[in-house]
Amino acid sequence: MTIESAPAARRAPPAAVPIPSASEWTARVDLPAFRRLIDAKRRVISLLLGGSLGFFFLVLLLAGYARALMAAPFAGPLNVGYALLLAIYAVSWGAALLYTYAAHHVFDPLAREAVREAEAGRTAQ
Repeated sequence: MTIESAPAARRAPPAAVPIPSASEWTARVDLPAFRRLIDAKRRVISLLLGGSLGFFFLVLLLAGYARALMAAPFAGPLNVGYALLLAIYAVSWGAALLYTYAAHHVFDPLAREAVREAEAGRTAQ
């Protein structure tokens, strides 16, 4: 028998994890730590998404209505339109990196706090 044709090892089924009821979910969502996490995520995402999409649509409008500006030389053979196109990539990467930083330094600690608060509330019941 080869490794590929060997029967799969039988594993014990995982232990049953209790599924919280709807009222428990609602109670966890209403916790102050969870609200702080959601508010922080909403604030960061709206700023990053709004800024990057705003810049993208600004470049789109300039490409449609300001062709002379977009064709103006910027640096050597590079014109303003190509420079703004490259800037779109830079803004997108910057937004992704800023979100990653915020996720690691802001969201993760808030999520740990929300889990601790939810577990403390569950054990108190």
